[in-house]
Amino acid sequence: MIGLADDFAPLVLILGHGSASRNNPHLSAYDCGACSGRHGGPNARVFAAMANRPEVRARLAAGGLHIPAATWFVAAEHNTCDDGIEWYDLDSVPAALQAALETLVGQLADACRAHAAERCRRLASAPASPSPWQGRQHVVARGHDSSQARPELGHATNA
Repeated sequence: MIGLADDFAPLVLILGHGSASRNNPHLSAYDCGACSGRHGGPNARVFAAMANRPEVRARLAAGGLHIPAATWFVAAEHNTCDDGIEWYDLDSVPAALQAALETLVGQLADACRAHAAERCRRLASAPASPSPWQGRQHVVARGHDSSQARPELGHATNA
């Protein structure tokens, strides 16, 4: 349904999302509608575990979907409040893919920091022109600051 049917990468990231803050009256609105209003990380984790099972791949292959044996599915959850990532079951990633995994983890961390800095452009409480590191520190602090009634602000720019 998502178009992933061939040309699989060695690592395939299944990324759920959710929000964690102490002070948001609209907290559940930031969780995944496809996951019954809950965080999407557990679903991503189950999907990755299922997709890595040889029995599941054999059944999929019988139906015409061939996932290479060298492909591994990795699960994580993006915290949309503080732009953090929680990774799941990294200890089960094959040794041959560890270098690729380290690259992926680093790239996603960079993307989260850059996104946090971008969000800060629209936040009155943020420092002017923050670096990615400063932006990430600011959005983490917003999720725990009782004076911030909407710590999630800054994701969409609908005008």
